[in-house]
Amino acid sequence: METKKHELIQRTLDYFLKYGSKNVTMDDISSEFGVSKKTIYSCFKNKEELVRDCTQFLWERFLEELDKIEVKDPIRKIILIYQKAIEHISSIRPVFVFSLKKYHKESFEDYDLYKAYFRDHIVLPLLKQAQEEGKIDTEILLELFYQVNFDDIAERLWQLKFFEEYSNKMALEYFVIQKLKGIVKVDYLDLFLFS
Repeated sequence: METKKHELIQRTLDYFLKYGSKNVTMDDISSEFGVSKKTIYSCFKNKEELVRDCTQFLWERFLEELDKIEVKDPIRKIILIYQKAIEHISSIRPVFVFSLKKYHKESFEDYDLYKAYFRDHIVLPLLKQAQEEGKIDTEILLELFYQVNFDDIAERLWQLKFFEEYSNKMALEYFVIQKLKGIVKVDYLDLFLFS
């Protein structure tokens, strides 16, 4: 049963990412995947539970990919992390997140908790490490820097319809790398640019 549930989560997530969760019914899922509604309801209490499981799977899959990044330099690691994040962001239609926010409050709360985890346990510790290593000026308020520059990066990219006109590489350059260049120390910046 767990294998069937996991398979349904994977396939339904892709469906939700294309069409949003509001526009997809359990009947749609049943007919799209050739699975009876009885089977779906044996795995999930209701659609809300399915949406929530899909949201958790989306984040867990992303976080697993981040665990594979093995770079010691904290600034380079942040860049590689955001490269992965932008790949994910560009593959998600904004209707998915907007439908979570409007119609699936608990799932959206989970989504926000994962964003907070990403901030507090992944990116901010790397920024702090870079600051402790002397790569970022000690006067930079890292939490404020994150809030101003990196918080809600996905929503800003979607709002600008960035991927309709520009590449993932340009998103990384303008939304991440240029921001980091503004806070790293000059001697590190020289090393960073020419290595």
